[in-house]
Amino acid sequence: MWILKISSRFSSSLYLPPNIFIKKMSFSTIATQVKALSVHQNTSPRHKRRKQIIKFRRTRAVHGDDGDFEEKKNFNRTEGTTNDEKDSYEYGIFGKSIATYDSAETSYNDSAWDKFAIALFNAKLAGKIMESTEGTLSSDAKKFSMFSYERLVFLANEVGVVFKGADAQRKIVTETLLELIPEIIRILFKKLIKPSNWVDEMNALITVEFFGWLVGPSERVPRESDDVLAAVKIKKCRYLEQSGCVGACTNFCKVPTENFFKEAFGVDAHLEPNHKDGSCVMTFGEKLSDEEAFSAPCYLACKSRGEGPNNHHAGSAQETKCWKLP
Repeated sequence: MWILKISSRFSSSLYLPPNIFIKKMSFSTIATQVKALSVHQNTSPRHKRRKQIIKFRRTRAVHGDDGDFEEKKNFNRTEGTTNDEKDSYEYGIFGKSIATYDSAETSYNDSAWDKFAIALFNAKLAGKIMESTEGTLSSDAKKFSMFSYERLVFLANEVGVVFKGADAQRKIVTETLLELIPEIIRILFKKLIKPSNWVDEMNALITVEFFGWLVGPSERVPRESDDVLAAVKIKKCRYLEQSGCVGACTNFCKVPTENFFKEAFGVDAHLEPNHKDGSCVMTFGEKLSDEEAFSAPCYLACKSRGEGPNNHHAGSAQETKCWKLP
């Protein structure tokens, strides 16, 4: 009888194909059913879909023989049969979202958790804008869903319109990010936990697991100075790709994010965007040079290119600096 109860509970908790029936309650029969169930799951459409996903695994990086920092590639890949196969990566809260990369544009399939995070950020950012515009928001905002990343990019552009000057824009975005974390948690964290390597590693882990909705797929990598796992490599920054603007990257993402970690957790953070491939490295616990980031030229395809005071550079590949940078 106890075998019957175990088998009955086992079969009710798992999905069994119609052709699997419990005829005899022997151990050999149960083993056969488990094996058949495994075969069914491995050939199901859901399993096949999961196999086609290229997981952006958390892998360490190594130093080359010449001392240069090199990322150690370790992707769980299922090879395709065509040259135009798209690469997909899991990201976001609980890894439930999927980003698909091709030669033209990245597509993002946000999970319900990530959509909620985007909606929360959008609501708080819209509130900041409306505080300075007597409660009004551009009618164009209605074109975008509260849960969409497109609305986030639109509101970021509105910040640039409503708040004049890079310092004011960075302050508003920093305040919006800080409101995502309850004040009491921020106060207790800074009082009870002092900066250390394990704190830097924890912040890197938090960034990968809970801020993918903002920047896209990422992985933890060793910090270049000491190999502590306290840096994050963002494969292709979602905001940078969709905004297409160097100044927006710096004023809306880089500087506010660095300020956020310092003010929220008392941790130094440094973002180093790569404007050639759209990737970014976020390093915790170190203050690094920002000379390159603050002198980057505007993208040729930037929509606001040429709108600044030095608009004689518009359309020129020789522009020395994005006009939105201080």
